[in-house]
Amino acid sequence: MGISMKGMILGIVLATMAGIAFAEFDTPEDAIRYRTAVMTVIGEHFGRLAAVVTGQAPFNENAVKHDTVVLRTMAELPWDAFMVPGSEKGKTTLKAKAMKEKDKFMAIAKEFEQASKKLAETAGSGDLKAIREQFGDIANNCKSCHTTFRNL
Repeated sequence: MGISMKGMILGIVLATMAGIAFAEFDTPEDAIRYRTAVMTVIGEHFGRLAAVVTGQAPFNENAVKHDTVVLRTMAELPWDAFMVPGSEKGKTTLKAKAMKEKDKFMAIAKEFEQASKKLAETAGSGDLKAIREQFGDIANNCKSCHTTFRNL
């Protein structure tokens, strides 16, 4: 599949997901499925970036830019789905603590959004050292949230 076809498919998926993000969820299970899908995409692109910044994969500037743009876009989507009452139960790794400490959870989420934007901006420079540094910041943010609000 060519890059333009991949881009078109990604665009359709993101547009669809953005529309869903602003919709109310009919059930807690709908919210869980939505946020799981978003976090899966985030994890995939985060993993690709991790391989580059740790030297396990070659630095391809265009691929890194692409991964950071996807990450930045997806970073804005899942947070309301985490706060749906009852969605801390069932097939999820979300701790009930997230509902009890909503402000703290949402503050970490906002930090993730900002770090994702900064990473995408940094990737535009093509400076791998700067990308590594910013990637470290976002990785620390992920770890903070996962340690506090995720059942592992």
